[in-house]
Amino acid sequence: MTDIAAAQPDPDRAASPVYRPHYSDEAWPAARQAYHVAWVLAAVQMCAQLNNGVMTLLVEPIKRDLQLTDMEMSYLLGFSVSLFYVLIGIPAARLVDRHNRKHLLAVSVFLWSLASAACGLAQNFWQFFAARFGIGAGESISGPLSYSLMADYFPPEKLPRAIAIYNVGFQGGTALSLLLGAVMIHLLSGMPAIHLPLLGAVREWQVVWVVTGLMGIPILLLVATIVEPKRRGFSAAAVVGMQPRKVGLRETLRYLLAHWRLYGPMFLGLCFTAMHMFGTAAWSAAFYARTYGWAPASTGLYTGLLSLVLAVPALFGAVWLNDHFRNRGHPDANMRVLAIGFTASAPFMIAAPLMPSPWLALGMGGIGTALMLMAAPSLNSALQVVTPNEIRGQITALYLFTMTAVGGGLGPTYFAFLTQYVWGDEALLRYAIATSAAISFPLAAVTYWAGVKPYRRRILEMRADGAPL
Repeated sequence: MTDIAAAQPDPDRAASPVYRPHYSDEAWPAARQAYHVAWVLAAVQMCAQLNNGVMTLLVEPIKRDLQLTDMEMSYLLGFSVSLFYVLIGIPAARLVDRHNRKHLLAVSVFLWSLASAACGLAQNFWQFFAARFGIGAGESISGPLSYSLMADYFPPEKLPRAIAIYNVGFQGGTALSLLLGAVMIHLLSGMPAIHLPLLGAVREWQVVWVVTGLMGIPILLLVATIVEPKRRGFSAAAVVGMQPRKVGLRETLRYLLAHWRLYGPMFLGLCFTAMHMFGTAAWSAAFYARTYGWAPASTGLYTGLLSLVLAVPALFGAVWLNDHFRNRGHPDANMRVLAIGFTASAPFMIAAPLMPSPWLALGMGGIGTALMLMAAPSLNSALQVVTPNEIRGQITALYLFTMTAVGGGLGPTYFAFLTQYVWGDEALLRYAIATSAAISFPLAAVTYWAGVKPYRRRILEMRADGAPL
């Protein structure tokens, strides 16, 4: 059956101007060095997630002190960060495909740490918006270069493990941001405003932001310990018919369009889920406060602990499941695990906000998130494996832009719209969340299942061309 499938013509392949991929046959970096880099990148991602997690806990005090509406707050939660991706983030990702990624990573961490501290000095909406824009400036290039580094440190069969480690940083950062945020909010609760020259009053939630920014200093020291690896994989020049250093955004977009059957399900499915997940994350503290009367500190403590408990088994369960399908001869293991994860998580994500108690809501949401997390390493691995090296950073940036622009940019505002204009009452936020989940997750599951066949066909073709898959 494999030979028959490999022999079938691929319309995506026929649409490509030239398809003579060349794969590097040099030895991969030592496993110890590779895993060290994966854990450093996880720590970087953990630091980045502190910004987002802390922001969700501080929605109500920021809204109160800056006298903002739900819609204005939604712009600070999502649109302000994603705006940088629209203006500069994607073109800047070209640097990932051309320059030293270690140095770029250090600049990225420095920028978002400085911007995080600046959030603590904001006195009005526009100052806060500018600082959040700076966070987006720093974070926009971090994801593309992290995935690019891992793809050059790990062979394809081990890449899901590296990305699982990286996602531990993502989930760990989210959990720690909730826990640390809860602790800091509790310790600083009732603290009188500090009046500084030129800056005016600095409140307790602003001190939390300054501390968050300072956490970037030890991360910069970790980044200094990694080494830039040799780039490997198949050449973009062989695929798009140009010299590698001349492959820019136009050629990258042309490649994506020529292979829309392969990439389309990955990008479209991400749109559906990102909008819901970013919206949920942004309004989680408000949801528990409005629905169950929990204080932000309590929400941060319980959701943070739950994330820590579930993240590691979920992510490494994904690695086991991926290996299981790979060992059983499924070349589409990455996309198959992705589709299974989102299909299984859908009913739990829909039911969670409708539960009669906060504990049941936490439990249902935790199970749904854990099942969804099982898909995360597979999705990112699938994207890296089938993408040419010289455009890997740019395609990853477009992918993360989709997640940030659609999810981060529209998700919080989408939830505010559902709450304010569809359900007509801020107290009915729970129904806005359930409505979004009932739309997003079934659509995402169907989309990912539609992507299994073209992904399997591409993997078989790459094997026929000599790829070590």
